[in-house]
Amino acid sequence: MKGNKRDLILDAMQVLMNDRDIQLITVDEIAREAGIGKGSIYYYFSSKSEILTALVERSYAAAIEEGRQLAQDSQMDVFTRLEILFKACLDASKELKRKESQSSLLQLQQSALIHQEFLSFLLRSLQPILSDVLAQGHASGQLICPDPQSTARIVLSVLGISLDNYLAPSSPEEIQKLLETFAWIQERSMGIPAGKLDFLKEKPDH
Repeated sequence: MKGNKRDLILDAMQVLMNDRDIQLITVDEIAREAGIGKGSIYYYFSSKSEILTALVERSYAAAIEEGRQLAQDSQMDVFTRLEILFKACLDASKELKRKESQSSLLQLQQSALIHQEFLSFLLRSLQPILSDVLAQGHASGQLICPDPQSTARIVLSVLGISLDNYLAPSSPEEIQKLLETFAWIQERSMGIPAGKLDFLKEKPDH
């Protein structure tokens, strides 16, 4: 029953956000929409902000989870794992754009908060794993990365912001150029063999 109530709360928040500015939504309204008592809200979430965070995680977890699981396989080649993680970012970004393209004008009022939460989610989900992959690549001499944790945060922040058309509005051509330059910088700064990041240079589907 716990999981059901939690999902009811998240579903209620999503419904209310379709028609109203999130700043104006109250916990009482969320409880009424979910058909549960107000006290139940605080059993699962400490604040409305925490509900939004959980809603974003639920919405985009599927696009990232498979990549997270695969990239944890230490038997897999370092560069294959990097590709998996970078593609997880690309897939999650595509899912965000797909859902936003279906949004009404009122839903788009929530964009700033949604995009901030989305970038935070990318960092929380992928930074620890990417850091481990970079550390293993450095230890094995396959790439140069003396500070894996900071590098992972920088890489994911650049990818997340570059792919986000709300935080950094860009045309598909500009985004592709950014990805190509990003790959070029990574190859030279970390000594990644040429061609290992070519998947970032491929023209994405739009």
